[in-house]
Amino acid sequence: MPGKTINFHGETFPAPVNDQWDFLLSTIWDQMIHLVITLGGSLDEERLACAMRSVLATEPVLRSRFLDSRVPCWEELPALSTAAFFSLMRADDPEVTLRHVLLQRIDPRSGPQARLTLIRGRKDTLVLSVNHTASDACGVRDTAARIARFYRECRGKSTLICPCIPPGDRSYAPIFSFFSPADRERARRACGDSSAEWGIPCIPGQCQSPCHTWKRITPDLFRRVRSLSRLEGLTINDLLLSAFFQSVSREIPHTDGRNYPVLTTVDLRRMVPGVPAPAVANLSVAFEVRLPADRSLSPLFHARETHRAMEEKKGNLAGLGAAIRLQERFEGGFSRVRESLEDLARASRTEGYLKNPFFSNTGIIPPECTDFGDIKAVSAFLVPPVDYPPGFSVAASTFGETLTLASGFCRDSVPAAVVEKVLQGIEDLLRTMVG
Repeated sequence: MPGKTINFHGETFPAPVNDQWDFLLSTIWDQMIHLVITLGGSLDEERLACAMRSVLATEPVLRSRFLDSRVPCWEELPALSTAAFFSLMRADDPEVTLRHVLLQRIDPRSGPQARLTLIRGRKDTLVLSVNHTASDACGVRDTAARIARFYRECRGKSTLICPCIPPGDRSYAPIFSFFSPADRERARRACGDSSAEWGIPCIPGQCQSPCHTWKRITPDLFRRVRSLSRLEGLTINDLLLSAFFQSVSREIPHTDGRNYPVLTTVDLRRMVPGVPAPAVANLSVAFEVRLPADRSLSPLFHARETHRAMEEKKGNLAGLGAAIRLQERFEGGFSRVRESLEDLARASRTEGYLKNPFFSNTGIIPPECTDFGDIKAVSAFLVPPVDYPPGFSVAASTFGETLTLASGFCRDSVPAAVVEKVLQGIEDLLRTMVG
């Protein structure tokens, strides 16, 4: 691979509180998001490197480092070698190599914030890795689509001449301005205060063995789940969230018959489709919804209850409220939030504490993310950050008609068998619902 370097201006631009929050989380645990694409043939590594250089030329935050200062900001890196953002790995066992790649972290203070890895076995596997400090899953998908488009256009060129997308306003402010003060207050109340009441049993301490596991739901079952959602007037997310909650509750000590909180996410971009919002940004937020932990309920009845609870939360703009409360948390300053998170990190290492389980449906991976011309994609899925103790989460993503459930966790804190049992439980519950 030629040792080419790309040069930039080294300018700075604001890091809003949503970026600051994910940066602070990245100092505690692994905040990497990965998109894994398995292809039916071999890609041209020169064109891939060209495509990645072109993406960095168009997206300032991805070619920047996070300045961890009293007033945090982004700073463009003045120069980047190809090795800083692209690598080729030849593998006898691509899955072993993939698991190794998924554990390679990007330090947001060093940058760049995105890296592309080509794993070459009998077939190619492509891994786009982005630090959550720079973007949520929406931005990862958008970046992948640009890489694929530039790959198709990069024939015989070292770097495409592409217009740079200005950083724009990556904060919550444009979204907040869309809503009236009364709506914002209603949303704030609907979000509610955080109330961690239960959590998957884990061993406190340092995370020495981060790992990932995933489970694919077959197209046949996914089609039946989709048909059920239409028949019942539920969303697929309702069904998945319900199945996750029921499955994980089998592993968590609790009082049967009570409602317990579970975290889930919403992309604020979808709430205000008329307001321009950058794709590469942190505009997805997590909020709590309370669901019944009641073994007497059938899986489908529980899904209906989940739909009712989610409709109430969405109707009262709870996702917007979560963003408002995060903004308020930073009113005391970046350093104050850092101190509170450091206290939590110390507590997790020494004594453990409760942390509500977390389910995220990162949505559909569109065909343009995997359109490399003649080389077709066999599969694609998103891999979420690694949750350190006491956290536990599962993320869902869909490519074609295959749904993938993925979890990042600490094997020395939560046994892999427990995580696999939760994923299998989700599949079993979905089968029961559609049966």
